[in-house]
Amino acid sequence: MTGAAHERLHHHPLLTPLTAPSLTEGRYREALAALHGFHAPVERCLAPHGAADTARLYRLRGDLAALGIDAATLPQAAALPDLSPPPARLAARYVLDGSAHGGRVMLPAVRAALGERAAGATAFLSGDGLDLPGRWVVLLERIERELADPVALDVAGHAAAALFVALERWLDRCAAAR
Repeated sequence: MTGAAHERLHHHPLLTPLTAPSLTEGRYREALAALHGFHAPVERCLAPHGAADTARLYRLRGDLAALGIDAATLPQAAALPDLSPPPARLAARYVLDGSAHGGRVMLPAVRAALGERAAGATAFLSGDGLDLPGRWVVLLERIERELADPVALDVAGHAAAALFVALERWLDRCAAAR
């Protein structure tokens, strides 16, 4: 259900430079700013339901600050799917936490582009200090347990697909504004 949108994101003009040897600090800043504009409102939607996990968001804001960007001044996505149903919140957690694994793939190119500055500006991608593999296992166990009902699974699948589309549209908007 999310495969096509997920694949398109791998080739998005704001994200593909993050794995390229030609990555510049400017392109990295643009990508982080755009990712913040998506992650922040999704976490905000999850917060009233106790489903927010702001550890990576704080790292993202710290990375932006290290690059001279005040996250509070950045635009944020407004067109998000309804995340109030519990299966939708679980899907959102899956999308956000799954992105952490992709972030680690991007690290070599980012570290090469930033040089010494990378130590203070890659916490979001690296997940340093977070047990990402352990957290992922716990999330997958929750998904297996809480989405055993076909209706819940369908709600989660549609929410995940809608989040991927929302992210893609947000990134398109950010790319167009460059």
